Amino acid sequence: MSRRYYAKGKKTYAKDQSFEQDQLGKEKERYLISIDLMSLKTLKDYDLLGWRGEFYFKADGPKVFKSRFPNKGTIKLQRNQNFTSKADMNIWSQFKTVKVGREAVERITIILREQDHLKKDTTIAEEEYVINLPSKTQYVILQDDKEETKAKLRIQASRTRY
Repeated sequence: MSRRYYAKGKKTYAKDQSFEQDQLGKEKERYLISIDLMSLKTLKDYDLLGWRGEFYFKADGPKVFKSRFPNKGTIKLQRNQNFTSKADMNIWSQFKTVKVGREAVERITIILREQDHLKKDTTIAEEEYVINLPSKTQYVILQDDKEETKAKLRIQASRTRY
């Protein structure tokens, strides 16, 4: 009786594979653009019964790049309560490939909304950010007109190989 040998695993490499600039070539550059939530604070009761406000973010990027943070649920805050995160909480991110020498600009609109089960969701703050590629890290404040609810955001646009 003969034995059969089976190869465990597959060959996942490609012929002539190299890791130079991820096969982009010298005529293109790739950037990673991300907007992260650092903190959220409210001084107002948004709920009808005075319980807590339920917040979420919507991001509207170019063409079909849209996102909601958090994907499911909301960030629940009572009056004078502050939300901070230990890890980076990404509201929006995108890879963008640009030809070398061309100026690249992205326009992203960030909307802070409050959800209420008894009435329609209300927009608390909305702002459009213009991001030049590449740019240094920026910290911006997204707030309502009366400055009762503020969100601190970090905007990064750095060159990447991936």
